[in-house]
Amino acid sequence: MAEVGIRVNGRDYRVACDDGQEERLQTLAAFFNGYVTDLGEELGQIGDARLMLLSALTVCDELFELRERVKDLESAGDSLDPETVGAAGRAVEAATARVREIASGLDG
Repeated sequence: MAEVGIRVNGRDYRVACDDGQEERLQTLAAFFNGYVTDLGEELGQIGDARLMLLSALTVCDELFELRERVKDLESAGDSLDPETVGAAGRAVEAATARVREIASGLDG
């Protein structure tokens, strides 16, 4: 198990992680620190614990929104009716046949 030094809101922390995950942890800490810094500038000094909590909630809110978007995108394909899916398949097959036709004309 590795130990990594990270810095959030001007404070240094030592955090354990799996071997090989050190760089990822530092990247995550830097990302989170961006939220902490932005909120700190916006809200002023409201205390470390409260600032960390509000930053974590902001990140969670963004995560939940992105999860909803992904879910919507994944289900968008489900809403296509079989006729539309079939027509798309037929269009690809027709284009493939036409390309083969042109290619065979070039060979002869």
